[in-house]
Amino acid sequence: MFNYRYWLIFIIGGMCVDYGHANNLWHKIAPGIEYYEIQKTKISPWSKIHVFKISLKFNRLSLAIATDTSTKTAAVVHDYARLSKAMLAINGGFFDENYRPLGLRIREAHQLSPLRPISWWGIFYVHHGMPHITNIKHFSVNKQIAFAVQSGPRIIIDGHIPRLKSGFAERSSLGITRDHRVILLVTEHVALSTSALAKLMRSAPLNCIQALNLDGGSSSQLYANIDNFTLDVRGLAAISDSIIVLSTPTV
Repeated sequence: MFNYRYWLIFIIGGMCVDYGHANNLWHKIAPGIEYYEIQKTKISPWSKIHVFKISLKFNRLSLAIATDTSTKTAAVVHDYARLSKAMLAINGGFFDENYRPLGLRIREAHQLSPLRPISWWGIFYVHHGMPHITNIKHFSVNKQIAFAVQSGPRIIIDGHIPRLKSGFAERSSLGITRDHRVILLVTEHVALSTSALAKLMRSAPLNCIQALNLDGGSSSQLYANIDNFTLDVRGLAAISDSIIVLSTPTV
């Protein structure tokens, strides 16, 4: 039987996240990786928002895909991280009922799935070691793009929040700060609207000037295993691919 009382608390907990008074402390957990936890809700202390700030000077983004796994169809981020030996893994973009990715995916400069002509989606990509988020009108595939994932909607565009649809769900997101750091965010027992997510990501200490919503709801999940730091935010569904963080080998 569906627990309406739990769902109501879940929604209200997300609405009551206190962005302004959360403890402003980033914890360095590896070279170029910092972690920040928001645990500041009025009625649901088990609700958390997990945020990682990534420097691409020390790390790189890649994709783990279902064909890398034993099932060949779908997996959870814990499995993707383990198989790829990634420090961090978060769910990626959308996929269809057969777990085929919807939208552009580029891994190690190789295109895995094509661009979809959806105007309100965005493309997060890495070009010559710099992160970018743009739309299909201003994007073209080239061999200098090492990583890309298409999803939507864009929730912060050049520091501004566009008009976004209502609706509450668990969220996962990618963002970019003014100093070119990559923000990875996932909610845990916090249902947010995309507008609330955008306001959170634009505000201190996240300070994103660009942000892209990833596949949320039951797909939202994250796994981290970095030295002595471990975090496992489990989703309710297997996914077609995962955005992973790998350390860049020192020369």
